[in-house]
Amino acid sequence: MSDKPKNPSSPSPPAADRDAMDKLSLSTMPLASTTLKSAKLVKNAQLETMVELHSDKDTGSLQIRPADIPASFPATSKQDLALIEGLAALKSYDVFSLRSSLAKLGIEMDKSQLELSDETKARLERNSMEFIRPLVINLFGDGTEAPDSTSLAKLLRDPDIARVQQRLKIMSQKTGIPVEGIPAFLQTYRDMFLSTSYYRDSFDAIAPDLNRFWLWLAELKSPRSGASAAALAACGRVTVIVRNLFTSTRDRQNKFRASFESFWRDMNPESFQRLRQQIEDNHSSMGAVLCGLGVKMRSWSAAFPDNNTGSPAARTAYVTSELEPGLDALMTIENDARFRLGMPKMTQ
Repeated sequence: MSDKPKNPSSPSPPAADRDAMDKLSLSTMPLASTTLKSAKLVKNAQLETMVELHSDKDTGSLQIRPADIPASFPATSKQDLALIEGLAALKSYDVFSLRSSLAKLGIEMDKSQLELSDETKARLERNSMEFIRPLVINLFGDGTEAPDSTSLAKLLRDPDIARVQQRLKIMSQKTGIPVEGIPAFLQTYRDMFLSTSYYRDSFDAIAPDLNRFWLWLAELKSPRSGASAAALAACGRVTVIVRNLFTSTRDRQNKFRASFESFWRDMNPESFQRLRQQIEDNHSSMGAVLCGLGVKMRSWSAAFPDNNTGSPAARTAYVTSELEPGLDALMTIENDARFRLGMPKMTQ
């Protein structure tokens, strides 16, 4: 009998929390404290993990540090404190990296708790034709045109049983996967392209803020800003690291796209396993870097909604107190991921 913490019957968190990288509803965790189960873990602008006890658009967010839980809630058990400490150390709370992270922490979760919301899955699948269409063409097309439907699941729900059986046979022959293993293959493939699409979608959501961010930083680095040498150096470090992280995550995503294309050209169990391992091994690092960049950019955009907001002194103070903290750690994570993919290290 397993002694790992379990929480199979907890209600699912709201869709926005399930789809987020920087929030984790503790309602899904096996905690004894009912007060803490109603809280969330959230990442602040310095990429520190905070326990959010309450959030309201009028009154704001009430947060404490995980280390302050014993003082605020003396009855909290050691088991709850240890669990929250482990969760607080995670760099991202996206469902894909959480699957392996929670397993390492010894927390068993109902699989349904570690899924994107139905709305987000539907949206990502609509935008993921580059991952589905080539596979369908290779399996069922004549090499020039895909069948009418580009949904593998829909193709195999065809009411014509004979046609479905023929398609399964074709898939088995082309992939080397036994017919009985095809459903699991399709589910795993779907999850892989969903995760890849999710991270790319998160990356794309950051880009508009970054375009304005470069101009904002460039203004600070101008001699007319009156910034101190130390502040100018901090602006330079932030510029280089954020640009490197942005470029490198884009490069990694392009590498994953190339890996999918390689699999389509040579579909067999070994090539599929290589593809799966490469994608899943990068969930943790991709989630960490995109979570960090996303939090930084959203916090900065809220503090400076346009490039006329804030004096040079207020801006440089924000760079050193809010933007710079945590970036070196993200760069370390990104370079480690690049190393494991055989990509050269990025320098600052």
